[in-house]
Amino acid sequence: MKGHRIIFLTLLLASLAAAETTQQARGVLDLTPLHDAARVLVNPHKGWYHHFPDNHPDKYLIARDEDLLEFPGMEHLYIRLAWAYLEPKEGQFDWAFIDRHIEKWTAHGLGIAFRISCKETGTDRVEQQYATPRWVMEAGAKGGHFRMGQAVGPDGPWEPAFDDPVFLAKLDRFLAAFAARYDTKPWLRYLDIGSIGDWGEGHCWAGSRTNLTYAVRKEHIDLHLKHFKRARLVISDDYVHALSDPDERARLHRHILDNGISYRDDSILVNGYLAGTSDRFTVRSPELFADAYLQAPTVFELEHYGTVKRLGNWSALPDSAAAKYGKGKKGPDYFRGALELLHATYIGYHGDAREWLTDNPELTRELLNRCGYWLFPTALELPEKLAAGTTVALTLKLENRGVAPPYPPYELRVKLTGVATEWVYAAGRADKSWLPGKPIILRLELPLPATLRPGEHLLSLGLFDGSSADARPVEFALKEAARDTNGYYRVGTMTISR
Repeated sequence: MKGHRIIFLTLLLASLAAAETTQQARGVLDLTPLHDAARVLVNPHKGWYHHFPDNHPDKYLIARDEDLLEFPGMEHLYIRLAWAYLEPKEGQFDWAFIDRHIEKWTAHGLGIAFRISCKETGTDRVEQQYATPRWVMEAGAKGGHFRMGQAVGPDGPWEPAFDDPVFLAKLDRFLAAFAARYDTKPWLRYLDIGSIGDWGEGHCWAGSRTNLTYAVRKEHIDLHLKHFKRARLVISDDYVHALSDPDERARLHRHILDNGISYRDDSILVNGYLAGTSDRFTVRSPELFADAYLQAPTVFELEHYGTVKRLGNWSALPDSAAAKYGKGKKGPDYFRGALELLHATYIGYHGDAREWLTDNPELTRELLNRCGYWLFPTALELPEKLAAGTTVALTLKLENRGVAPPYPPYELRVKLTGVATEWVYAAGRADKSWLPGKPIILRLELPLPATLRPGEHLLSLGLFDGSSADARPVEFALKEAARDTNGYYRVGTMTISR
């Protein structure tokens, strides 16, 4: 196998040298022969996430560590938990449950994201019935027991009045404590604002069905902004969509964007959405994401995968809503289409990791490449004559075939390797202007050292995440055989003269 690799690499470099010879008059290296759209890339700051826990501490348990550790592109855990689990008594915090999972999974390189909810819909546990801790109600916070728009007895789920001053004061102190503990952690991918509505989604559909005002929504957003100074904040698009007044929607959307907050979608392929939104893959507010992704990563959530299967919508079984309204579309089609509209960098299947991967192995790898950024260098232009001690102008062209730009400023490095010579130079940076479907043209300058020996040098390109301790390579969608062990891609040769 090793011999085959060496032969392939030799042929590859020979073809590149031939391409350079024929194009030297134009000074252009065509990099498209190196493209590999089938290779699965596991890159930083993008990929899959796993809901655990979800609603309560044993929802979506991970049966085997390997279910996540061997999952292609598993990027972080999304911990969604009620406030009551974390502050069972006022001022007495129980971080142990989430800290155990944080310590375990961050040791494997996974990140963590949070949503802390104040209203759940279950009653089998006191923390579900009182997602806002019961002691908040006992301290005088207003609220009531509601289910599906009806007041119910004291055994029903309790919903706080989300603008009640006692509730807000207690929530303020909790968020201060939570932020003091977690806001600056390097593994924190984002905090999902979840203090309003059922499951933290910004609506009261399963509870009182109260129409929450613009003012109370903004107040909860501002409470999170008050305490979280470093963490990326995201918010369900339902926080905006649930407002009936278009002007208020626009004002809240602008407030969200102006404060650097991004969106997540809760959730794609919900059965009740199919009748009215199948034409846009059940994305209800694509315009919100079209604005948000230009500045910050967005998040895609599938409806609970088990529910989607049970209702027949993943396979568009006869008599399912997907079969009735989808015009032939099946679950993977909805996922692909929604991914495009949401411009999502982080994607989740919302279910059992092993079940999802067993059912959808190829789709998992396809979507991993498509989410976020997916970079294809296409051409490199360089002068015909290169002399040591001079500054050389290069032009690198790329395509982004993903759905979003790379948000961190990854460092683009150029490496020249000759006889007993290796020179590396940080020539540029990736940024949010590297948008999908737009020309990406980088004009670079290389100040070649006077000490470079004359002769032929191998030219390599690499992109690196400088925020990681080891400057993790960011993979281009180029053939594996062109990649060296340090994450650089051999793209051609340069002849250096004196």
